[in-house]
Amino acid sequence: MATRKFALNTTPHVAEIGDTKLLFQPEVMGDDFLDAYEKLRAVQKEAKADDPANADPAELRKVTKALRDFLSDLMLPESRDAFAQIRLPDRILVELLEWAVEQYGARPTGSSSGSAQASPTPGTRGSGSSRSMGPTRTRGR
Repeated sequence: MATRKFALNTTPHVAEIGDTKLLFQPEVMGDDFLDAYEKLRAVQKEAKADDPANADPAELRKVTKALRDFLSDLMLPESRDAFAQIRLPDRILVELLEWAVEQYGARPTGSSSGSAQASPTPGTRGSGSSRSMGPTRTRGR
């Protein structure tokens, strides 16, 4: 009988902003993360935040609050209080969002430049040479 051990991350993720350290949960259940992310995206879509030039400022404030709520939900309780009191530029909030998505391994935004590269097609030949520097043939093919 085979045994396989699985390790859980127990060390919090740390985001440093100036002298402030924000501690994020070491592990987040996939559904919990995606449900929270879905709420954030719904607020962004409703506010037409993809086109900030034409969005209502009141709607953009809702997006900022939703983003802060999303990030806060991923933090450990002791960091939530500090985060609630710290004023941050939108640029930092967006960077925190991108960082959080990386930390939890979810890519809910679809393909991005940070996504893993596709695996090579099976059966294709690599461009490297063999150690012997000669042709490599496989018998029986």
